[in-house]
Amino acid sequence: MGAVILVMVITFAAMWGFFKFMYPKPPQSLMPKKGDVITPRECNFCHNQLAEYRGVLEPTDHSATPLFFCNYEHQSDYHAGKTYQP
Repeated sequence: MGAVILVMVITFAAMWGFFKFMYPKPPQSLMPKKGDVITPRECNFCHNQLAEYRGVLEPTDHSATPLFFCNYEHQSDYHAGKTYQP
């Protein structure tokens, strides 16, 4: 009985170490901070859903809704008139 418990404890410790190594915590810089808007928005270029604090929000004068992009490359491609090619 003691051997079974010992094997289970060793297996649990090995698996815990394995998961800590394989799936580390993400950096705090990627987590939302106080005041960040975490509602999902759709990219105007690729139509991908992304939290607002993770993307680029571009206010416009002629439209009530600002433009939203996943990154600066999508923003520049959108303004250059390119189409999204997955």
